Amino acid sequence: MAAGVGSRFGKYTELKPKGFVPVGGVTMIERSVQQLISVGIEKIIIGTGYYSEYYENLAKQYPQIICCKSNKYAETNSMYTLYCCRDAVKDDDFLLLESDLIYERKALSILINDDHRNIILVTPFMKQQDGYYIGANEKGFLSNCTTDIKKRDFCKGELVGIQKISNETYQKVSIWYKKEWQEKPKLGYEYALLEMSKQGEEIYILKADVAWYEIDDEKDLFYAEENIAHLCD
Repeated sequence: MAAGVGSRFGKYTELKPKGFVPVGGVTMIERSVQQLISVGIEKIIIGTGYYSEYYENLAKQYPQIICCKSNKYAETNSMYTLYCCRDAVKDDDFLLLESDLIYERKALSILINDDHRNIILVTPFMKQQDGYYIGANEKGFLSNCTTDIKKRDFCKGELVGIQKISNETYQKVSIWYKKEWQEKPKLGYEYALLEMSKQGEEIYILKADVAWYEIDDEKDLFYAEENIAHLCD
């Protein structure tokens, strides 16, 4: 998911999308693309919007990349971007990632090798800023999602921003969102998945010890370069 403006990054994203901000000498998006290819991913769909031409140029370097542009990126959120990728997804299961992440490669392998068809990856609470906290029921499936740090103790962990989604669940959420998007243009995919869990979809919450960081602003960038980037090569 790479459509957003990244306004909190200030000068860093005035003329480029935030996925192209370098962390430890490598842009976030290219590091992620290289990691995906290294674990055997053969098709990489990038949901673009803001300065989409950057991603289109990247696709010239990596034949695995398909770009799907959201023309409504300024007034929508990640679920709309995900919905715009449906023609490229076709009948595939897939990993769902955000473009403003750096992460340890083993996060991908953990999801690929797990038998659950739908997985949200979480870790122990770490960022404590702009985080999504994910709750699970007694069977380990998604039951809650909140950004309220005061409620995090009732949750299983913090959302990493890397998921595994079955095509069956993706088709269901796309059908549901087609009816809802005009009333919920700013809906994040996290809450769409929560809606699917309420409708009976089993979305497993997998807690793992992996290094990662979501980078939203200059403060995050400095922290990630100092503390996280060397763990994510």
